[in-house]
Amino acid sequence: VTRIVRITGKGEDPFSLFSVIINMLGNMAKGWNYEGESLLRKSGLDYTIIRPGVLQSSENFEKKTNARSLMDNGQDMKVTPVSYSQIVDVVVGCLDYENTKKSTLTVMNVDEHEGKATYSGELFEGVRPDTRMFPESLIDSHKSGARLGAAGLTIFLGALLKAFSVFVGVLLR
Repeated sequence: VTRIVRITGKGEDPFSLFSVIINMLGNMAKGWNYEGESLLRKSGLDYTIIRPGVLQSSENFEKKTNARSLMDNGQDMKVTPVSYSQIVDVVVGCLDYENTKKSTLTVMNVDEHEGKATYSGELFEGVRPDTRMFPESLIDSHKSGARLGAAGLTIFLGALLKAFSVFVGVLLR
């Protein structure tokens, strides 16, 4: 194995609504996904971690733009739809650029004047290996976020049920 290319997602904010819901309903998927990133960084193997936006098939792709963008070092970007074919282009293309080794790439679509028509060339050439210190582990924080979300959902549903029972009681009087 010369390099592992891993497609993940944003998962560094365990208390974001999206992370909480995915972790609650998806068996801690966001938390374990980030743990996989962390283990890969510590492994000593060459890697490229790709964090795409919301994946969509090309047929359902709403953002009709030729403006692609990526940021290295796992930098945050506004989440946008990204087609499966665009991610294939990134996975295959990054293998042609040695400088994309040991890097975490955030991949999104942007407004026409902010991006490039292709990932090859300037976008890949500008990638640098990770330099920031990523959190070692976020699994405990993801678990806390899911527990907090579950507690909030329980309280909400309890209040909703109580209100419904009061409403039904009034109707039956």
